[in-house]
Amino acid sequence: MTGGYLPVLGDALRHGPWVAAAASLAVTPVGFAVVAAVLERRLFRIRHEFLALSVGDPLLAVSVALGVWLTRGRAPSGAAALPFGVACLAVGLAFGLLQWRAELRTGFYTRAQALAPTKVWHQLVVYPALGYWAWTADLGGLLAPGPGPAKAAIVGCVAIWLLANAYDRRHPKLGHPPYDWSRLRPQRPPWPAQSASLRAYLSR
Repeated sequence: MTGGYLPVLGDALRHGPWVAAAASLAVTPVGFAVVAAVLERRLFRIRHEFLALSVGDPLLAVSVALGVWLTRGRAPSGAAALPFGVACLAVGLAFGLLQWRAELRTGFYTRAQALAPTKVWHQLVVYPALGYWAWTADLGGLLAPGPGPAKAAIVGCVAIWLLANAYDRRHPKLGHPPYDWSRLRPQRPPWPAQSASLRAYLSR
């Protein structure tokens, strides 16, 4: 790859598909699970998490690995430029902030949920980092010469992630427990049904 990639994030795509997949998984869902265990004192359980996180994010890691494999360590000329990389990060961060605000305004989460460590990680780390890797590697792979099945797999992985997100909007889960930063632990249950996600959790 050229030196135009952003430091650190670009390095994850320099060393082949296995490293790219590992980096993506380290951010999510593994990084998410570590934050949940350390700060929220809860274990990551697939059936309790949103599909986009438990199924969609690992599939995005697969798509990133396939993209890196197809490009053989070389990004398309436009995606390698530093300004373009910064733009990718900015778009991912802006999307995370806008979604954060919308979920608060519509009552999907309470303020205490929206400020939970896993939510902060998801909006401020996962969206920019995974967004940069997915855009750069997936677009590069789709534009590079290479076998059609691998490109179809990239499209399929991204499509499943999008469908999982759509499903999650219609099927709320707890997502993030109400958090008390003064005590560095979740608020003690019982939690009042003050958000769509809490109501869904309490109705189970």
